[in-house]
Formats: sequence, structure tokens, C-alpha cells
Amino acid sequence: MIDLEDLYDILSDLKIPVAYDHFNKETEAPYIVYRVDHTENFFAENKTYKKNEVIYVELYTIKKDVELEVNLEALFDENDIAWEIESQDYIDTEKVYQIIYRI
Repeated sequence: MIDLEDLYDILSDLKIPVAYDHFNKETEAPYIVYRVDHTENFFAENKTYKKNEVIYVELYTIKKDVELEVNLEALFDENDIAWEIESQDYIDTEKVYQIIYRI
């Protein structure tokens, strides 16, 4: 499990705005928002043996930015962060592409 402060530092290496959950002011894409979505804990003997937080890292871009996606995925790999793409969408109301990574 990765520490959220460490994750912030790792994501900041991309040199785009990064925030936990949301920004307090309007932010122009590209940017990243990350958050703990839920837990998938391991139980033993009627106790929570190990807490596993599921973190979503959401990448927002104005246009499909394959280079930025590759760089983000490389950061995950370099820092031994297991990841998968949960979804990819175009949000018409915001006019941005959204990729949600589950780590």
C-alpha cells in the first residue's frame, strides 16, 4: 500500500497540477486528481487482517494525450505501483478526456 503523500510526490513528477479528491479552484487540463475510493480488506479469524485501499488516479486532458499516459504509466512502473485502467471516457459537459487508473 502506498502512502498518499508519497503518491502525491510521484504524480507531481509529471509537472502538471495534482490534487487529492478535487481542486479548490477551476484548473485547466491536463491535471490529475487521486483519491481513496474504497477498501478491499483481507479478513482472518473475524478480524481485518490487512487493510487494502483502492486508490483511483484520474487523468484529465483536453485531447487524447498518449505521451502523457505513457509517462504516467511509466511512473507507476518505476515506483512498483500495480495499476490498471478502470475506465476511459470523454466528458462532454467538461470537454475533457478522463482516464481512471486503479492502483
